[in-house]
Amino acid sequence: MKKKMTVSHIIIVVVLILMALICLYPMWYTLICSVSDRAYVEGGRVWLVPKGLNLASYRRILKDDTFFASFFVSVKRVTVGCTLNLLLLVLTAYPLCLPQRRFPAGKYLKWFFMANMLFSGGMIPAYVLMRQYGLFDSFWSMILPGAVPLWNMILMINFFRNVPYELNESATIDGANPWQTLFRIYVPLSVPSLACLLLFQFVGHWNSYFDGLIYINDTAKQPLQTYIYQLSVRIDFSTMRTDEILTLLQTSDKTLQSAKVFVAMIPILVVYPFIQKYFTAGMTLGAVKG
Repeated sequence: MKKKMTVSHIIIVVVLILMALICLYPMWYTLICSVSDRAYVEGGRVWLVPKGLNLASYRRILKDDTFFASFFVSVKRVTVGCTLNLLLLVLTAYPLCLPQRRFPAGKYLKWFFMANMLFSGGMIPAYVLMRQYGLFDSFWSMILPGAVPLWNMILMINFFRNVPYELNESATIDGANPWQTLFRIYVPLSVPSLACLLLFQFVGHWNSYFDGLIYINDTAKQPLQTYIYQLSVRIDFSTMRTDEILTLLQTSDKTLQSAKVFVAMIPILVVYPFIQKYFTAGMTLGAVKG
């Protein structure tokens, strides 16, 4: 039996559609600005459809071999960074989620991590530290400083606390060691939570540009976001060919910025649908302390 659509249902549907359009329009506007002629964009005449189709901004981004090198650096960063983050999150959160009688040192470690969340040495000490460790101009300078994301560690602890502790005790009675208990019980039962945190880490690694800007001077080793950022701040006409200068004149800061944003948005749009089904379950599971 079908339910009749009431006025309140219609209002809810209309409001949801309007909210969806509000969320989608910035992405659509970014796309049409990136493929429109600079005269129309600068004149504020681009609103719903592109005008004066112009792909000069994309040609400028994609024509440089450095773009592809930076793209693969970002892919490598996301792959290595997310894997290391999730592994360390799991290894750190598991002992801290145990009762105090099982792991008495847990309360001291929690305060240690809390202090690191509240206090930071700042950018200059971090820069000096990278040089002293020999990580300057190295791929690992973008990975190791944030290897254990503390906010996500707290979420991971709450996720693990929602796993019934009786399962841990049963596994111990059956002869399972802590490693087996972690990777055969806790991790499989926390897949939605891990997928949720994976999305957070993926977005963080992919969108990060500042660490590549201050720690890495070799452009071939910089991630994609750092490369895209520098396209509009480092323009040397003396080293540019005539065709490159003509391409530059066909673009504006607004069209170029739109192209940069849209290119950087594509991997997120591709990955998100595969993880979205775990997102709500993961956030809900970690929101309630068991």
